[in-house]
Amino acid sequence: MANINLLPWREEERAERQRQFISILGLVAVLAVVVMWSIYTYYDSEIENQRNRNNYLQGQIRQLDTKIKEITTLESERKELVDRMELIQDLQKSRPQIVHLFDEIVLKMPEGMNMTEIERVGEDVFFTGIAESNPRISNFMRNLAASQWITKPDLDDIQDDKDSGSGRKAFRLKSKITSPNVVSEGGQ
Repeated sequence: MANINLLPWREEERAERQRQFISILGLVAVLAVVVMWSIYTYYDSEIENQRNRNNYLQGQIRQLDTKIKEITTLESERKELVDRMELIQDLQKSRPQIVHLFDEIVLKMPEGMNMTEIERVGEDVFFTGIAESNPRISNFMRNLAASQWITKPDLDDIQDDKDSGSGRKAFRLKSKITSPNVVSEGGQ
């Protein structure tokens, strides 16, 4: 039989396989680098997009905060205006009350009684004065209770008035001022 030496051929095939393995390994390494670079750039662009979105949202939030402050300021100004309008309306409604209050005081005050002070706090009216006797104060309170414009007379304080003479009484009376309904005003 013929003597054939296959060792150089096997050596060449082994060397060829090793070159192919190294070239495939290099190709895989290059592909791995390309894939990793692609993934890195993809995630980097996603992160940058998210940062841009966050910056946009923060800018919009700042604008909304500014608008909220403006709305809050406008609401407080509106509330102040509404309060002023209500105050003006209350004053307009209470204008005839003052006229009727003084008219009722003149009509309901008995002789022998002097007013030294009349004070109005909201719907409360305080009468301070001097009377010749306790029955005159009682009579004044009954007259006020029968009034349409002054209600709920309540005696806060009564004392002997030594400066005005014997038997005279200094008093402080509290009552409420009201507005009778339109039907009773039309009947007067």
